[in-house]
Order: sequence, then structure tokens, then C-alpha cells
Amino acid sequence: MVNLLDNDCALLVIADGMGGHAAGEVAAELALESFEGYRPGGPDITAELLNQIEEAQKSIMERSLELPSLGGMGTTLTALFLTGRSAFWAHVGDTRIYHLRKGSLIRITEDHTMAGMLLQKGEITREQARLHPYGNVLTRCVGCEQHEPDSGAFGLTDGDYVLLSSDGLHDLISDEQIAAFLSEDITLRQKLDRMISACLQAGGRDNITAVIAGI
Repeated sequence: MVNLLDNDCALLVIADGMGGHAAGEVAAELALESFEGYRPGGPDITAELLNQIEEAQKSIMERSLELPSLGGMGTTLTALFLTGRSAFWAHVGDTRIYHLRKGSLIRITEDHTMAGMLLQKGEITREQARLHPYGNVLTRCVGCEQHEPDSGAFGLTDGDYVLLSSDGLHDLISDEQIAAFLSEDITLRQKLDRMISACLQAGGRDNITAVIAGI
């Protein structure tokens, strides 16, 4: 989901559902709906993003109670608000935010997965985490009992790029490949198309969701 709020602001949100195909889709849709019409503008934008994630949690839990067939559904949820030269974010799950500056790629978010826990403990490398058999086992999700978001902010400058992606993308191409695609002197649409093509060529079968913004 991309909302261009004015010439200097944008809200980017992605969600990747879990809990069976139909239930996962419902959870992701409810999560995105929680950000529809949202217009950050208070003194604490990060707190506002966290509040929207909590609203998504309530919405998913209420729908699960109404329809037992949807029990156990959940979703990742990653939101990024760009305003001027600042970026504010909130995140649950293993969808990610990347920040590219002058060819150098920084992963802003950490994965809330079993592999992500091992990585944070220093027991495996980033590449091992990408290929780990438990790499997609979530430890937190919106709709789960454990749904505490991470959040933060970072600065932007002209020429920077930001990418939001689901595991259908970043599980199949490395951070080095992502940096190379984002650094190419082509349009945003072409950057996105080339990344998706690389994932499909690598055998991608999972949903591939990605949003790119250039500063």
C-alpha cells in the first residue's frame, strides 16, 4: 500500500499473511485497512504508527472470534512514513525495510523469526539465516499473542532509496543483489521488475511483495 499524502510525505505499508491461504489473505487485508485514511501529523509519529499496528491487532483478533474458520490467522506488518528528510517506521514479522545510500545497503528491521533470534545471538550469519530451515517460522505477528512491534527512525538525503519487501523477495536474492538492483541507473519500476524477475528465476513460489521509493 502506498499513500502519497502530499508532495513531501508518503506512507508505505506491506503485509504478508499467514495461517492458511484464505485466512492469511484476510489478516493481511485487515492489517492494511487499519492504515487506510491514516494521516500522521502529531508530535510523535512513531507512537502513531505503533497505535495503528495495535488497531490492526484488535481488528484481526475480533474477526477471528467472529469466524472460527479464521482462527490462528496472522500477518506480518511493516509501515514506513517518509516526511521531508526523515523516515519513521514500525514493524512486526519478517517483512523488511532496507535503506540504500550511495550503493551501501542497510537493513533497518530485524526478522521476528527463529532464524532471526539465532542471528541476533550471533549463532549464525545473515546468509545462514536467509537459508535456515526455520527462517520463516515467525516468533511475532499481528494476530498472534506475541505481536510487540519494533520501531525507529532514520535520516534521508537526496539520492537515497528505501525498499519494503516480503520474504518472497529477500529470501531468494541476497542483500548484495538487492543493493546492486537498487543502485542501477534505471526507473523505480525497472528496479522492481528486475528484482522480481531474479526471484522468479531463483524458483520463487511465495508471494512477492515489494515497494520502492526514491528520495
